[in-house]
Amino acid sequence: IICPLAQKRVSVIRINGQANKYQPYGQVGATFTYSPLSHIGFGADLLYSIEGGRRSAGDNYVITKLDYLRVPVTIKYFFGQLGDRLRPRVELGPSLGFAIGGHRIVETADKGEQISRRPTRDFVHGVDLGITAGAGINYRLMSNTWLLADLDYYHGLTKVYTTAESGRNRNIGFNLGLAFGIGRHKQPK
Repeated sequence: IICPLAQKRVSVIRINGQANKYQPYGQVGATFTYSPLSHIGFGADLLYSIEGGRRSAGDNYVITKLDYLRVPVTIKYFFGQLGDRLRPRVELGPSLGFAIGGHRIVETADKGEQISRRPTRDFVHGVDLGITAGAGINYRLMSNTWLLADLDYYHGLTKVYTTAESGRNRNIGFNLGLAFGIGRHKQPK
């Protein structure tokens, strides 16, 4: 199955054990699933992911926007039987993110005036590693075409910043996509 994917996410960077405010962000990309058995599949995504967070710093706000090329690789378990119109699923696996851009803005809390803007390449590690887990459904619309919807969570394991801050990425997302089957597969009942 190959599927274009759009995701709405809320993102936070947990710094020194404390979460900053969640920021709404998103992802777009494609997902691929290979399912050699009726209940087991392997997935890989290629996603442009916008992540980050917002926190207070004295009388100012610090807003960090991180752009990643993210590659989650998962094992999937499908419930129900091959050919069922509705197949719930769960998935789990590592996710590797490659920092490709972004910025940090400092602005005044009272008026929202920008004080500074700095590219993230100056203070962010180039690679982010974590675990992703999710649950969702595959709903067959017609032969070889499925609607995919799921909720997932990403838990970063590595430090985001090259500075003394020990921030780690955390994301929750709702994903929606349309999948198209390719190759050999059994026809639905």
